[in-house]
Amino acid sequence: MAFFYWQSIVHDLLNVIILAVVQGLTEFLPVSSSGHLVLAQHLLGVKEPGITLEIWLHIGTLFSILVFYRSVILSLLKGLFKWERHSVLISSAVLVSMVPAVVFYSLCHDFLEGFYKYPRGTASLMIFTGAVLISLRWVRCREGELTISRAALAGLAQAVALFPGISRSGMTISAARALGISPVKAAEFSFLMVIPLLIGAAGKDYLDYLRQAPAVAGESSVGLLALAIGVVVSAAVGYFALKAVVRVLNDERFWMFGIYCVLAGALAVILL
Repeated sequence: MAFFYWQSIVHDLLNVIILAVVQGLTEFLPVSSSGHLVLAQHLLGVKEPGITLEIWLHIGTLFSILVFYRSVILSLLKGLFKWERHSVLISSAVLVSMVPAVVFYSLCHDFLEGFYKYPRGTASLMIFTGAVLISLRWVRCREGELTISRAALAGLAQAVALFPGISRSGMTISAARALGISPVKAAEFSFLMVIPLLIGAAGKDYLDYLRQAPAVAGESSVGLLALAIGVVVSAAVGYFALKAVVRVLNDERFWMFGIYCVLAGALAVILL
């Protein structure tokens, strides 16, 4: 009995670690985390993680952004207290960028959820993501300033990325670059604008968990140790994924992620 008990614990831990690594990588690399989830479910038979685990993995990736951009965030908070123009502008831009995604999700929630049942459509959208990323190869590096109008356009790109197969970071960074924002600033704004959405996603997951709690009261759940490990792993992997994205952007090689998206999407279309 003891053997099977520990075997079950090790199995759960390995599953949590794998999911945490996938979450940390695909949340920030421009390869579409939702697209990989849909394709994995249909091609490999991988099931979605439990709702409690989703909450903690979202928190883990949120930690990675907060740590990676800690100096930027602290500077913004200090500037807001002093009502400095730059801090007010960036904060306002982040809030404006949220609006399209929130409105689109609120109005089209059922349609978006239904799209997850069509893996071939998801694969096609991964190809679209790849084409957008590859187009960055011909975008020249400029030092345009972030404005409210540019933030709104980046927000529209973020809303489009609610479809599985379309990368949020890929679309928002591509939009910012096309609008003339430098690579470093494009990445910085892309990941700042996702902070309130990650908080909202974690909050939504928690509310869903509370609503479903009576129905799953008798079911087995992931232990506290596994959850803690999931947070640490997703945060650590997410941190290094962020570093990789910024480095690749600086080297003007961000477009190369598009090759992967096109190939992965095309292969999925063939196999499905």
